[in-house]
Amino acid sequence: MLTNLLDFEADGERIGLLNANQASSWSHRASAAALLVGGAVAARRAQRAVGHRRLWGATAVALILLFVVEVSPVHVEVDRLSYGKLVYVPILACLVLCVLRLLDGSDQMHMLWLGLAMLAASYAVHVFGPPAVRALGWGTDSAAYQLKVGLKEGTELSGWTLLVTVLWRARADPPHAAPRPPVSRRAEASPMGCRQSEQA
Repeated sequence: MLTNLLDFEADGERIGLLNANQASSWSHRASAAALLVGGAVAARRAQRAVGHRRLWGATAVALILLFVVEVSPVHVEVDRLSYGKLVYVPILACLVLCVLRLLDGSDQMHMLWLGLAMLAASYAVHVFGPPAVRALGWGTDSAAYQLKVGLKEGTELSGWTLLVTVLWRARADPPHAAPRPPVSRRAEASPMGCRQSEQA
């Protein structure tokens, strides 16, 4: 967000690497890299998993699809459609459900919820930000609009980074409590009984 505002306020032609409106910006590239890494991690976990192979596989597919959309012209074409932003909903819903199932009960849940909150905030800004800015009388060449763009990109990058981090730390198969071994009658005996048997 800061680099986008600094680039907007600077005199002269805008720099593509800092301009968050462009697919060539560093924030877009970083988000795409996070999606690619997350997809690779999930695919690797799917190969090693026993009981959660399908969940890891679906997670990998969702992340790779989002990566392809991010780095291809599809991203621009989808955004031009009036209902385009709804295209992402099924993919994101599948991803969220899979990740919640995979990390259920783990010590990474707080970081996961924070990452999902960041992604939800980014999606909300992406959907409702442009009409809200226009309703207030600001155009795309205003600082307010560029603030909206920077906020959307910043929360998105933070969310993907947190999500990939928890996937990296997660195990292929979450550990389950081992079954409690049966207690022998001798172990159930009272201390008095044990001392009596030892004296005998």
